[in-house]
Amino acid sequence: MDRQDWVLLALNFGGAKGLSPVQLQKSLFLLGMEVPEVGPRNFYEFYAHNYGPFCKEIYTDAEHLAQENLIVIERTPSHSMFLITAIGEARVAHIKPEVPPRTWEYLRTAVEWTQQQSFSGLIRAIYDKYPAYRINSVFQY
Repeated sequence: MDRQDWVLLALNFGGAKGLSPVQLQKSLFLLGMEVPEVGPRNFYEFYAHNYGPFCKEIYTDAEHLAQENLIVIERTPSHSMFLITAIGEARVAHIKPEVPPRTWEYLRTAVEWTQQQSFSGLIRAIYDKYPAYRINSVFQY
């Protein structure tokens, strides 16, 4: 599996609703923190940023996936959404056998959880569990 396959897997679980940038970032962060066998090889390194754990390479990889028509990035003046395409779903079916069942299930659960949270609730929950990632925060709570 390539590192960008993790973005594709997260978006697969995002379904038709897709994932906002913060939902995508935090879903992958949680996967890396809670399922240690995922990384660090071929995974993302997060650092404390304005709204908690952040990794710029996730967006770089998402842009690359969009160029390959595996995902769509819908942009409006107020926000962006990342959505998987049918081609992306076919790629997920191809790589699924490489993903351990525990990892698959954890990522599905993490994505569903992030989708249920408000922006501020998601940031708060991440800071509560991982306070070290609050160090550079601009988010007040």
